[in-house]
Amino acid sequence: MLNLILPFLSNLLPDILKRVLPAEKISETDRANIEQQLTLAIMGADWKAVEAEYADRNSARELAKADIAIGNAVTGILAAIVRPLWGIGCFILVSYSVFSDYKINAPLQAIIETVLMFYFGGRVIEKIIPTITGAIKK
Repeated sequence: MLNLILPFLSNLLPDILKRVLPAEKISETDRANIEQQLTLAIMGADWKAVEAEYADRNSARELAKADIAIGNAVTGILAAIVRPLWGIGCFILVSYSVFSDYKINAPLQAIIETVLMFYFGGRVIEKIIPTITGAIKK
């Protein structure tokens, strides 16, 4: 995981430090020292927890595939459409409330936001992570 993040952070850290601590506030040597300390802190972080999380997600997917294989066609179809139905249904409800005067109450809005974050956020991660890891392996 560190191999994925470190190239981006090595370009990002100097820019952030220049914006947060301009030349008038700090010397170049102090800024370089802080940048080096931040890079060492990132490199020393425990990335095993992040890798374990991805391995856990992968094992959960494999378990779900095994469970679907046990069922029949109807249960397979139902398992495949539950998440998209909830995600797209919530998206339609939010779109309707934006274009009309319909107000979503706070508890329902919290549920809808959670569903949208899990559905669309999960889909983005599922689609982008293999592309990023494939590009880094090349």
